[in-house]
Amino acid sequence: MPAAPVLRILLIFAVVAGSSGRVLAQHKLVLNPNRCLRPSEEQLKWFPPGWQTYTNYVRVCPVRNLGEKPVLLLASVRADLYYRAQPGPSVTEVELPSPLLFMPTGQVSGILPFNFPDDPPAELRVTFTRWEHGFPHRIELFLTDPRASGNRNLPALEWDEAQKKFLSKENAAHG
Repeated sequence: MPAAPVLRILLIFAVVAGSSGRVLAQHKLVLNPNRCLRPSEEQLKWFPPGWQTYTNYVRVCPVRNLGEKPVLLLASVRADLYYRAQPGPSVTEVELPSPLLFMPTGQVSGILPFNFPDDPPAELRVTFTRWEHGFPHRIELFLTDPRASGNRNLPALEWDEAQKKFLSKENAAHG
């Protein structure tokens, strides 16, 4: 009979491990812009040439699973910081570079369609979902927009394992 308690323990372990995987898969991480930091010297080397003008306004947001190290990084030019730093009472609106998603190694793994956290006058909420093996496979985007188009869900970005990038399924279907 000693095999029965061992079998029961293994069965309980399998149920707990299986359910904890589902919990992690259902986990949603809403990116908090207040937790974003200035890029390191190493991270600054990752940015394309058009970003050099905005270096002082770039913030990098770590995306972490349950561990300490980030599994993904979102880099964006903070519009609020950029416009606040411009001299004079009226500032010409400029097109800021699109936010980039990076792997911790510096490889670009995606581009967001709107600036984060805001693309004046709109604000973008970024939510990482469908976690598999400690990595998000879906990014949900919601735009709060006072203009005529209004608040809306944007097409989600899905992880494409073959390309090692987050892509919009809507764009992939159309071209």
